[in-house]
Amino acid sequence: MTQPDRIFETIKRIVKLQLAPARVIEVLVKEDIDFEGEEILRVEVTFEVEGDRLDPEKVVGLARHLREPLEELHEDRFPVFTFMKPGELDGAAA
Repeated sequence: MTQPDRIFETIKRIVKLQLAPARVIEVLVKEDIDFEGEEILRVEVTFEVEGDRLDPEKVVGLARHLREPLEELHEDRFPVFTFMKPGELDGAAA
């Protein structure tokens, strides 16, 4: 497994663990540059949960829970999260 694969798999594992009991359908991790020119990891999370709303405390804590595991992999890019429910982007380009 390559280093980027380890980083992406670590992020996916922790996101799924931390957002439970929400059902995480998909986690996409993309390398990107933020508006200040800093390298980041853009993390797109597709989820289903009763009430259609994630627990805000769990969402806020995600970056904190990722800090140590990412440091162990020598990854210093900050994860920036986007959350959506299945089908939210369907027809968005229309």
